[in-house]
Amino acid sequence: MNAYKQHFLRMAIYNRWAYRQLYEKLDKHISDEDYRTDNGLFFRSIHGTLVHLLLSSKVWYARHVNSPYEEKYPFQLSSYWSRPAHEWEQAVTDRKELRQMIFIECDRWIDFVRQLDTEALMKEDTFTYVDTKGNQHERVRAEVLDHIFNHNTHHRGQITAIITKYAGQDGSPVLDLVAMPKDEFTTVN
Repeated sequence: MNAYKQHFLRMAIYNRWAYRQLYEKLDKHISDEDYRTDNGLFFRSIHGTLVHLLLSSKVWYARHVNSPYEEKYPFQLSSYWSRPAHEWEQAVTDRKELRQMIFIECDRWIDFVRQLDTEALMKEDTFTYVDTKGNQHERVRAEVLDHIFNHNTHHRGQITAIITKYAGQDGSPVLDLVAMPKDEFTTVN
């Protein structure tokens, strides 16, 4: 496997690992009340932010595999981007179910990256997709993959700040890429 594809596989595996670290601390230190409280995040609560991460992952995956993303949560998936933040929280209301769905998405991205054509990535393969407002875009696939993994990191950082608010620094997860054990990558490579 060349270094370019290996980078994306490492990021997909890191994404799953970082969610495991995050959920370990959420489960240990964050009550359901604090988990659902409006903490001033863009998507209000920890729950709302995690729902946003799930739904955006589903949308980007559908774009990459060129399939429709009109699942209902309870609204059409693509309509959430025009809805207020509090409505995102209603897409998946059960905390445990949301966790399970996020890990299914993580595994789906790992499998997707494994199947990517290395040569196409190296040649800056582009793909066309329609955004949630109906606008068509053509983007370099590798750049969008970087965006997807960075987007997850961005919002996990927001959640980590809220965990620190409630549980202190000792209760906060360490999510640095270099903190991921090397065998985490080699066992699934």
